[in-house]
Amino acid sequence: MKKLLSFAVVCLFAAVLCSCGGASTPEDVTTKAIKCVIDKDYQTYVDMMYFKKDKTDEEKQQLTALVQDKMDKEVEKKDGITDFKVGEPTIEEDKAVVPYTLTYGNGDTKDDKMKLIKIDDKWMIDSGK
Repeated sequence: MKKLLSFAVVCLFAAVLCSCGGASTPEDVTTKAIKCVIDKDYQTYVDMMYFKKDKTDEEKQQLTALVQDKMDKEVEKKDGITDFKVGEPTIEEDKAVVPYTLTYGNGDTKDDKMKLIKIDDKWMIDSGK
């Protein structure tokens, strides 16, 4: 369980509010991921993640719960996400890094990057695992 929690935290900070599956460009995936967080659609967010080793349904449910707990605390602490901007990606073969900026209800902003990987012509959030 500690490994799963550590993994979830790493994913959250590395991807910080990232994508939600099936979009055709890295920018689309990043936008969809951020909207998943805003809409609290964490199942879709987790479904958009790529894992080198397939996860069981139970593992995905556990990860979804961890993502929900972490994201809800982070976003609620800052009075929600009121706006976001997605920048131009850096693409190298089947990998992309997409910069984005979040604006919170309390006026804080956060600049971050989402790492993506292209699997079977589909951009997905790279879990790194």
